[in-house]
Amino acid sequence: MTSIRRFSCSFALAGLLSLFVSADGLAGPGVHLTPRGFKVPVYGMSRVRGADGQVGTECARLSATQIEQQRLSRSVSRSLLRSSPRVVVQAAVAGGAFEVFYTDADGEGFLDSRSGGVRRQALEASLNAWAQVLDTTVPIVVEARMEEPEDPESGLLASAGPVDFAVMDNQAVPFSLAAQKVGRSVNDGTADIEVVFNPDVEWDYATNGRAATGKVSFVYVTIHELGHGLGFIDSFDPDEGEPMNGIPFSYDVFVNRGSAGDSLLVRRSPSRVIDDLVSDDLFFNGRAANAASRRSIVPRPMVKLFAPNPYEAGSSISHVDQDTYSDFKVGLMTPYDFGSGTDKIDILTIGILQDLGYRIEPNAITARLPKQ
Repeated sequence: MTSIRRFSCSFALAGLLSLFVSADGLAGPGVHLTPRGFKVPVYGMSRVRGADGQVGTECARLSATQIEQQRLSRSVSRSLLRSSPRVVVQAAVAGGAFEVFYTDADGEGFLDSRSGGVRRQALEASLNAWAQVLDTTVPIVVEARMEEPEDPESGLLASAGPVDFAVMDNQAVPFSLAAQKVGRSVNDGTADIEVVFNPDVEWDYATNGRAATGKVSFVYVTIHELGHGLGFIDSFDPDEGEPMNGIPFSYDVFVNRGSAGDSLLVRRSPSRVIDDLVSDDLFFNGRAANAASRRSIVPRPMVKLFAPNPYEAGSSISHVDQDTYSDFKVGLMTPYDFGSGTDKIDILTIGILQDLGYRIEPNAITARLPKQ
């Protein structure tokens, strides 16, 4: 039976707070300290302007200031949420695969009298996309709300991540995945995934994941960010060459140098890992992902990960390679301008999630591949 235990409070709170909280009270650059004491990169989608003047999207780790402004770990217990008149509770979304709490103030965000309904419909369409591929035995609990960035020039669209982690078999496992492994909720009565949106974006709420010119697809951005919340997230410290919590995230144990054989980073020396992280030669080495990679529209022995030099905080490692997979049929989890817009999960992402430990629906509805 899979074991589960809490992260050491003495190590998490005493050690991590002393090392990683800056003078202004914020966790170190781009790192959020969870309630259980894990250092976690937080990913966010932003609008960016390239050197050519064109505007596109980028998913990267948030700065310490941005993380603070997102007010993460503000979750309260589900019993309090259900009793609050300011919270809309969707107890059975996507056939019961997900449970959603909308925690905006009354009349704002997802509870806005004019736009709230279409926003909730779009979020639930995003969850339904995941429900068509994940065979969940325990509902995944999502807390969703909207927050205006304090810096309106930041371009931040949305961010998401695991609320916290459980330690299982010497790995830090996101709450949503840990629950599937042990067959019961492990989230201390709160949520598994937290997702925050900027209400001032020109969102297109079309549930097919596409967007009109000049607008951003709410559904496609949400599907991507939920992928990080489900566990598509690494914890390698590029300066130290080791997992930042002392134990690897579930994703970390599959990151491999090269695609010719097993050369997992968690088994390599930290000095070598520092070089690996900027090698442009990293792959996800899991049985299901490898099989998906071989039959994708870009067949390779393994799924190539984004590992450019110099290291790009947040974009590196926790995304598939941009140049290789810039197509929606395989590019949901690329870091920039991912795909052309769809409400389906691609087979590479599904393979990676399966290797992490999620059960996959036998007849999963995915982004369609060209006929062979």
